[in-house]
Amino acid sequence: MPRYLRTDIQALRGLAVFLVVLYHARLGPFAAGYLGVDIFFVISGFLITGLVRTHVEQSRFSFCEFYYRRAKRLLPAAYVVIALTTIAAPFFLSDVELKEFQNQVFGALTFTGNIVLWFQCDYFGGAAETKPLLHFWSLAIEEQFYLLLPAFLVFAPRRWWLTGVGVLLVASLSLCLYLAFRDPSTAFFLLPTRFWEMAVGSFGALLPISSSVAAKLSKLRLPALALLLYIPIVPIGSPHPGADAALVCLATLILLLAPSSDNVAVRGMARIGDVSYSLYLIHWPVLVFVRAAWLADTPALAIYAAVAFSFVASWVLYCFVEEPFRRGCVTSRMRLCSGLVAVAVLLGFSSSVAIAATESNIDFANIRRFNVGLGPECDFSPGSAPPHDIPRNCQTTDKPELLVWGDSFAMALVPGLAKTVGETGLAQLTMGACFPAIGLAAFSKDWTASPSYARAFGENCVRFNDSVLAILKSRPEIKSVVISSPFSAPVSDGFMLLKRNKDTFTEVDASVNAAADAIKALVEAVRALGKRVVVLAPPPVASFNIGDCLERKARGSIILGPYSDCKIYVSEYRRSHSRTLELLNQVALKGDVEVISYHDFLCDGTTCKTEIDGKFLYRDSGHLSYEGSEIIARQTRLAERLIEAAR
Repeated sequence: MPRYLRTDIQALRGLAVFLVVLYHARLGPFAAGYLGVDIFFVISGFLITGLVRTHVEQSRFSFCEFYYRRAKRLLPAAYVVIALTTIAAPFFLSDVELKEFQNQVFGALTFTGNIVLWFQCDYFGGAAETKPLLHFWSLAIEEQFYLLLPAFLVFAPRRWWLTGVGVLLVASLSLCLYLAFRDPSTAFFLLPTRFWEMAVGSFGALLPISSSVAAKLSKLRLPALALLLYIPIVPIGSPHPGADAALVCLATLILLLAPSSDNVAVRGMARIGDVSYSLYLIHWPVLVFVRAAWLADTPALAIYAAVAFSFVASWVLYCFVEEPFRRGCVTSRMRLCSGLVAVAVLLGFSSSVAIAATESNIDFANIRRFNVGLGPECDFSPGSAPPHDIPRNCQTTDKPELLVWGDSFAMALVPGLAKTVGETGLAQLTMGACFPAIGLAAFSKDWTASPSYARAFGENCVRFNDSVLAILKSRPEIKSVVISSPFSAPVSDGFMLLKRNKDTFTEVDASVNAAADAIKALVEAVRALGKRVVVLAPPPVASFNIGDCLERKARGSIILGPYSDCKIYVSEYRRSHSRTLELLNQVALKGDVEVISYHDFLCDGTTCKTEIDGKFLYRDSGHLSYEGSEIIARQTRLAERLIEAAR
């Protein structure tokens, strides 16, 4: 039986898409269901290489024929999904997300979606869930592979095929493993670091497999299948793509080289494999839009309904678009190719038209821009040299008397203080996610999912805080110091603490006591320099994106669920941030320092305001917007209160 008609390969496709869908829906135990994409890559490499090899050996390979068949197989269904997603996007996405969506459409149409998304997001980050065409990254990589592999097999001597693919496989894998630790997004999104997975399939397709070798491989079929089911449930925990992906690719290759006999389970999974491409295309935008409508805590019933809808819609897309075009419902090649080009051009413009048709006269992107305080140069990046003095643009006068020290929450505080502090002047020394403390920093426990906040980040944070203290020694004009942060990371289960002991660092569990002692050490060190200190508690934060909610409400977009009023509920906030509130109480007692709160101004007994007179106080789930920072500072006389409370 031709390899592209094998039922067991269709079953593998079904398993791959099943893992991906359940992972994206967060259903079942598949913590690493994203490995289904790696299965797809190996299958693609195996099938395409086998097809091209056969045609080249029979001297009937044609580039035009090859790409024509790829186009009619892949593009019609993809274009339908892009079109439907474009129509729906303005009703679910924010202003910034819509601008990014336009680039996603361009990437999907030009097979550069992986490069577009490489610039936009981390696949495992929260922002990824706002990108309806995120999943086109893998299709782009496959299409880029299709541009390279046929050329190699056509122009390289046949005796070089196996060796050449093997060398490229090893080179790509080596580069991938090198970058997985140093630049995870590059390793994840770009072809040079993902080529090896398709090359595994290509290598298998080129291997001369005798019947005796095939018989031996058949004995590994069950262990390979068990591995494909086990690794997505209990991943090794290495950066992806890494050891997990390598094991899954190897197991997939074994199953491809050792065909299984048909049985009920294989045939059942093969039915899912038949619609796997359509299901892969449809499920992700459906999940993105459902979650966008609920903002947070999307009910399980809605997720199940989204998955069920995706299966039904994929069957419709398969039966009425994918299969008819694959079988040649448009018999004229010129008509099909010109039609696909015309549709691609139309889709390229359609996203701009759809967005313009629903565009508001309010510049939400500007209102919700990232709040870095006095300027981008005041947000010191991890890994850069610690500051030796306050940059000129990070102070409002030559001799500021007030310093704001902290992380991104401190940055968001600065615009309002800068407008209201007057001749006293203000300076800013801040580093995102680095809470103010001496000799202690928080870093992500699951550093594979949050590589930007791995242990190295913790070391950089400790050094940054040391440098701020050193700057204070050389700036006698600074009389008061405000420390600000959400103060949540050092007491959260998802973080570890990095504690400095002389010249070494040790890892300890997140705890209120350790964090309180480190902040107390900062307070005492600042006071030892003859300066006063005050702590500013974070504004109430939400489990949903407040900025998105406010924008959606202003646009008249769909908002479902308990947060449709865009308010923060006091009881929920106190419950979810009880350890942070406990930490602030401990800091006040241990450090004998005043903790100033926004609570009395923003909150009553039940809810906390997120807008005043139609002005957004928040830009996201917790950071103040520029306007919000200024409104709160003016209406609460915050600068005066902080200076008076410092001691």
